[in-house]
Amino acid sequence: MPPTPEPTPASRSYRGESQEQRAQKRRDQFIAAGKRLFGTIGYRRTTVRALCKEAGLTDRYFYESFNSTEDLLVAVYQQLILNMELSVLSALQIDPPPKDKEEWIASGLDAFFAAVEDHEAARIVWLEVLGVSPVVDAIYTKTLQQFAEMLLTLVRSAVPNWPVDTDAGPVVAMGAIGAASEAAKSWMMSGYQAPRSTMVRGIGVIFRGAALMNLPRD
Repeated sequence: MPPTPEPTPASRSYRGESQEQRAQKRRDQFIAAGKRLFGTIGYRRTTVRALCKEAGLTDRYFYESFNSTEDLLVAVYQQLILNMELSVLSALQIDPPPKDKEEWIASGLDAFFAAVEDHEAARIVWLEVLGVSPVVDAIYTKTLQQFAEMLLTLVRSAVPNWPVDTDAGPVVAMGAIGAASEAAKSWMMSGYQAPRSTMVRGIGVIFRGAALMNLPRD
């Protein structure tokens, strides 16, 4: 029987964790630190030194995963967007689906505004990523477009006879996403003065108008 090969440095484990697992854990620590600092003191006031102190790691490990604080900002932003998207999709996957489409819309909006109530996350998503660089601006714009595409897919699936043509559909979807996004930013900046239910009802008017226009009531 041939001898068992020695593990390479990259695959050796330490306390039951591989090098890759430890690197991923350190990356996650920096993402959590970025969320806390970008969401409180702001991206422009956050330094690598402050991030390392918050994460409890050295700058060597910061540059192991990220090229710059902007690189980390993008990673934090994309993680927050993914969390928000998953929350909304989970809320919309009601089993069995409600016959009342208004209830379905309200469920998705409630999940969305619940995510906005995380002030650190909301500050990053709606304020800290703006005007950082052309690269981050492009990611922000692409994210809005992806949310609009997701909304359009959901509406066409839930409302097969939606009376909006192929060309106008994306415009309607982007308008609804833009309204929700601006309302979320305003709500966050007001210190969440209105109850979440009010935000859901208010933006629900726009979403119901867009999704259920000219459809007969059940």
